[in-house]
Amino acid sequence: MTDPTTDRAGAEPAPALRRAVRGYLDHLTVERGLSANTLTSYRRDLDRYLDTLADAGVTDLAAAGAAQVEAHLARLRAGDDTHPPLAVSSTARAASAVRGLHRFALREGL
Repeated sequence: MTDPTTDRAGAEPAPALRRAVRGYLDHLTVERGLSANTLTSYRRDLDRYLDTLADAGVTDLAAAGAAQVEAHLARLRAGDDTHPPLAVSSTARAASAVRGLHRFALREGL
């Protein structure tokens, strides 16, 4: 029997997830005026989060729960085949980006 979590590895994030991230980053650019470096870091963090969600078969942010967020943060701390483990400060920033994305999606009804 095959493991469904490994079968999805490398799956492409759903378009709805990509739209939510784009909307959130636009919001951060226009409404919050974050610096280009911060936006680049958030984009990278959120792209990795979308990869984690896609690997788990999640296609809608509303379907992402604490288990997916915890798995993502554990993945960041441990590293994987393509990324080394993140420092504590970088993991904290990534957690902030994910938390902000979920708050934005909830507020905007995404």
